[in-house]
Amino acid sequence: ASNEPMIVIDGLPVSNDGVSGMGNPLTSINPSDIESFTVLKDASATAIYGSRASNGVIIITTKKGSKYDSSVPHVAVDFTASLSHNAKYVDVMTGDQMRQIMAWYTGGTDNDAYQALGTANTDWQREIYQLAQSYEANVSITGNVKMGEKNNLPYRVSGGYINQDGTLKTSNMERGTLSVNLSPVLLDNHLTINLNGKGM
Repeated sequence: ASNEPMIVIDGLPVSNDGVSGMGNPLTSINPSDIESFTVLKDASATAIYGSRASNGVIIITTKKGSKYDSSVPHVAVDFTASLSHNAKYVDVMTGDQMRQIMAWYTGGTDNDAYQALGTANTDWQREIYQLAQSYEANVSITGNVKMGEKNNLPYRVSGGYINQDGTLKTSNMERGTLSVNLSPVLLDNHLTINLNGKGM
């Protein structure tokens, strides 16, 4: 049995098995699109979602347009850049120190085992780690299209891109997201429809 919580995004349960090539369904969500994040556990979770929620539920609601938004679109843009580095390295022997131990262990420096060690003093920790750069950009457009006196079409369209290098060379995470949310209010405020589309 798994101890993973159930994940519900905008009312839709997401499989804990995830999507092929993705370790966790939470990695598919752009954090800038999250409006609220609620955790249910114990009886409150199983009362609503049944036995699938025996390990708890994470309920995520994403941002939407509102019928109170202006008909003039609101554009939000943010960009973040950062650098990461290893604050500490493991204290290990140098090549010369290793050769001294080998000479003591093998009884001298005139044997094949000692000669095979060569003369290099490469610090491999410094060779495999790097100064890691990260870039993240998010753009969203929110507004409301008036369709008569009481009918509205609130909308929110957002896109995000992140490219994050790890401090270990060749480690990298790159993700692009696109989210479209339409929330038309029709029939004199008697019918509200929510349409969500997300791509990652």
